[in-house]
Amino acid sequence: LTDIDATKGVEEARKWGTEFVPAAEQLLSEVSPDILVIATPDATHADILIQALSHRPRLVILEKPAIIDPADAARVEEAVRASGIPVIVNFRRRFDDTVVRLAEELREGKHGSVLSAGALYSKGILHTGSHMLDLARLLFGELVTSVPLSRLADWEGEPTVSGFASFERCPQFSLMGGDERAYSIFELEIRTEKRRFRFLDEGMMLATEEVIPDPLYAGFRILGPARTEPTGLVHSMERLMEHSVRVLDGNEEPRSTLTDALRTDAACRTFL
Repeated sequence: LTDIDATKGVEEARKWGTEFVPAAEQLLSEVSPDILVIATPDATHADILIQALSHRPRLVILEKPAIIDPADAARVEEAVRASGIPVIVNFRRRFDDTVVRLAEELREGKHGSVLSAGALYSKGILHTGSHMLDLARLLFGELVTSVPLSRLADWEGEPTVSGFASFERCPQFSLMGGDERAYSIFELEIRTEKRRFRFLDEGMMLATEEVIPDPLYAGFRILGPARTEPTGLVHSMERLMEHSVRVLDGNEEPRSTLTDALRTDAACRTFL
């Protein structure tokens, strides 16, 4: 591994039983990795990715966001296209088996049509908000409309925005900002014709309520008792690594591509 902080780099290399290399250029030139993970500060992602692709790793895992400056989108996309090297962007909920299963069920209409959804997040529309809108894209398809309503300066010069939106399979989507200075929050509620789903505890838990006949008033329907279970989010990094190997073996297509990441970034920016 390499890091610009040599003290931390040596310590982490010792912890993981591997070698510390002082500079990224040296690592890329000497190691020829099968899988390269770029987990550097956000503003460096575009340049380091383009540099890394020239050294021909077999696959790159890139921490989100893929870009900070929208002007970088075209050159990064062209570099990835020209290289032919798979780039997987770590929107970790795409590697949560619970989320993947629910996304497939919603596409198939197993729970009826999606009526509406509501999201609650903090820590910036491009930072944590990008996780929320990427999750919404995975579950509901592409963003159709967005209307920003208010903004809160709770995170390093980047606003946490509240507003309304619609997606291909979700006609009403409310986006509500919390305040990171008070506490972190990440919750998503999905209301379908047959059930209500609520991702709680930063997405670590999923509560499901079935639509049932109202026991008091004939002809009415209500939500039944909630059934709560852990999601697979705690295992998402393991699943990401397993998925990357299957991509290299030719057994799967990448779940979270650079194109996905750039579309999520563009969706976030419609709220700015």
